[in-house]
Amino acid sequence: PFTAELRPDAARLARHCRWLLASDVGLAVFGTNSEGNSLTVGEKLALLDALVEAGIPAARMMPGTGTCALPDTVELTRRAVALGCGGVLMLPPFYYKDVSDDGLFASYAEVIERVGDARLRVYLYHIPQVSRVPLGLALIDRLLQRYPGTIAGIKDSSGDWNNTQAMLERFQPRGFDVFSGSETFLLATLRAGGAGCISATANVNPAAIAQLNREWQAPDADARQAALDGV
Repeated sequence: PFTAELRPDAARLARHCRWLLASDVGLAVFGTNSEGNSLTVGEKLALLDALVEAGIPAARMMPGTGTCALPDTVELTRRAVALGCGGVLMLPPFYYKDVSDDGLFASYAEVIERVGDARLRVYLYHIPQVSRVPLGLALIDRLLQRYPGTIAGIKDSSGDWNNTQAMLERFQPRGFDVFSGSETFLLATLRAGGAGCISATANVNPAAIAQLNREWQAPDADARQAALDGV
């Protein structure tokens, strides 16, 4: 939420976060739907601090910290770790296109090394239709080999189930959490061993999504998924 002056409204955001938590939904603040790329680094840092001061548990937050500028990504990520956030959702640097895997690996590696904190948990953010900088399977494999434990998972917002399934098959057995980018794939993701979904519509329909996430083995799970798809 923003004020009439187009400044972030921390009080309203905290209220919304409390409502989501009451429905057992986590908080991916500064993601695509939460205007992450419309905010300055200073605004994001202030909002993170304000949410924690308002009693929002940092462990339930996965703030978006990936930017085009390496120092900004490092600063945001450091603050998230220092506050105790459960992880960070990290876009690749997305302004320049056709970047090689070597370049993307170097970018993520530099952030991890500069933050230099064993508590850091990075969730990669794959949204190629927006970023135009895809994160391929070979890159993920390379990052996992170099930073096991730190590279904790991914949000796959490609909308391509075959891609999500490939990530699940190759990386989930290694402790890599795969979240689909839409509740449309929630049940399929959970049945394949995934962690859940990070969904824009969870902001307005959290209870039903969280219920399916908890009760995906129930006999009526397919009907619940169909109901979500029809919302």
